[in-house]
Amino acid sequence: MDEQVFWTFYGFQTKGAGRPVQEWFDALSDEEADEVRDTLGYLQHLHPREWKHPRFGPLGDGLSEIRCKIGSLNLWVRIYGAFWPTGRRFSYTLLYGGNKKIRNDRRGKREAVRRKRLLENGEASIHEFKFSEESD
Repeated sequence: MDEQVFWTFYGFQTKGAGRPVQEWFDALSDEEADEVRDTLGYLQHLHPREWKHPRFGPLGDGLSEIRCKIGSLNLWVRIYGAFWPTGRRFSYTLLYGGNKKIRNDRRGKREAVRRKRLLENGEASIHEFKFSEESD
């Protein structure tokens, strides 16, 4: 029998910076937010070996990218993240979100790597990511 898969998505947070990926997501247009929800909802029920291009791509150093195409805007949204916390199955933490306006977003990747290190060093934490505008 196939294993039941259900991913939990988390967002990066610190006391000083708040919840930057959640804030980025909450500021997206309805169309952009719907596409992000649809893409993550699709991935949520797949085994990790089924996370593939064009929606997903590994970047190295434990970092990966989730891509969401916004059709009517001819725009891609990207979210850098990592399979985190380690040791917890089907958990993925969103570290940095942005529009894919440039081919190689070095600044966004650097920030995602920095945030991942903060998590690894215990200097940051995670929160369960909210995909709707419901209050905490």
